[in-house]
Amino acid sequence: MQAITQDPAQQRLGPLAALPRLVAELGADPAAFLAGTGLAPSDLRPDLFVSLPLFDLLLERAAEVTGRSDIGLQLGIRQSFRALGPIGRLMSHAPTLGDALTDFVTFQIANSRAAAAYLHRMGDDVAFGVGIYDREFRSSLHAYDLSIAVGCKLVRELTNGQVEPTEILLMRREPADPAFYRSLAHGPIRFNQAQCCLILPARSLDHRLTTGDPVARAQLLKELTARLSHVPWGMAGQVRHALRAALMQGNDSLSAIARTIGIHPRTLERHLSQEGTRFEAIKDDVRFTTAKELLALTTLPIGEVGALLSYGSHSSFVHAFRRWAEVTPTQWRRNSLAKHEPK
Repeated sequence: MQAITQDPAQQRLGPLAALPRLVAELGADPAAFLAGTGLAPSDLRPDLFVSLPLFDLLLERAAEVTGRSDIGLQLGIRQSFRALGPIGRLMSHAPTLGDALTDFVTFQIANSRAAAAYLHRMGDDVAFGVGIYDREFRSSLHAYDLSIAVGCKLVRELTNGQVEPTEILLMRREPADPAFYRSLAHGPIRFNQAQCCLILPARSLDHRLTTGDPVARAQLLKELTARLSHVPWGMAGQVRHALRAALMQGNDSLSAIARTIGIHPRTLERHLSQEGTRFEAIKDDVRFTTAKELLALTTLPIGEVGALLSYGSHSSFVHAFRRWAEVTPTQWRRNSLAKHEPK
């Protein structure tokens, strides 16, 4: 598979800036979870960008020193939209919840070039979720736990508690003690799912926000749009981001992704060629990353994983995975599943 390089500093620290305080609150030494990282507690600023593996390592270390396997959830529920920086402020000034969530999905690439947020219509509901596509990332429960808890907190904070998820889908097997997960929402928590998302009634997107401010919103939109017009990640980065958000919807064709980005398919292909890659190479890369996550974090059947990634048959998925990993999906799962045993 064609090698695809990425800027290693691709994840805004955001909510992890509060991690030293949380570690101390839970009775552990904040310096202990930073040992060997070259970072001090004062270095953890919201606007610092780090690699996603380092981002996750900080969560893993915090879980170890505190003895809390739910460290991502504990951190997430303590957050505010302010942890998202300018994007969070933009969301707070939106006229409706739907506009706020759309703002997040639109501009989230400015905060993360390793994970993509999405807002998908599902009949009378919408799914507001996130998927990681960093090929160097070792699938971890903590980052997804953090994202789902932050999502719950954002929806409640923006609507003053008037909108709640009706259901939460988690890309992980059920832990031995799921009580804290079940405290996230009044509706059911479904484990062992193909995605990590909140399910909201579609009608809730029309909920008016009391913090809406059209003047402040217009200024922030101008600033963020200008920022995205001068980006370091190129067309390949935009395609990778758009693909991860679209993958589970089956909208992962060249024409569909070009439409999402807002350019003609031939123009997209030309830009990618100038950057030394191809659409199918990027799609392969994102599929492989997603396949590894589904195999490591869930017990979904191999055939179902292949179907979710738009493979026409079990054998075609197995063939593709062997080409990527030099082992079968079953062997990969056997080698990696033990690392993600529920705690």
